[in-house]
Amino acid sequence: MNIAYQEYGSKHHLSNKANAFRHALWAILIIQKCLKWHNNVEKAKAWAKTFTDWHEDFSPNEALERAMDLHNNQVGIVSFEEIKGKNETEIISLLKQKASEAAKIETVEETDKFEKQLVFIEE
Repeated sequence: MNIAYQEYGSKHHLSNKANAFRHALWAILIIQKCLKWHNNVEKAKAWAKTFTDWHEDFSPNEALERAMDLHNNQVGIVSFEEIKGKNETEIISLLKQKASEAAKIETVEETDKFEKQLVFIEE
């Protein structure tokens, strides 16, 4: 949350590119923390998915916002291989670039079109 505030202010609480950034970053940070205890990337990714999916069930949104959050969490998980070994500044820079290239969606089904790309609902 602190990083999202530093980079975007309170904008990351909306269904926008800043929020997409935050969700992807969150998933990556979960994986990194898990790897400090167990050096198994696949298990860490699985835990990140389990936890972030649970969070969306625990704190429900409208269907489109839920789909956006789940999708952006998954993009973070998939992006882990790309950022592995990078420092925090490099990770933030990469995710900000991904956020700037995020695709606007209007339906839940549209998330399927953007497998490795962040998505957002509103500007």
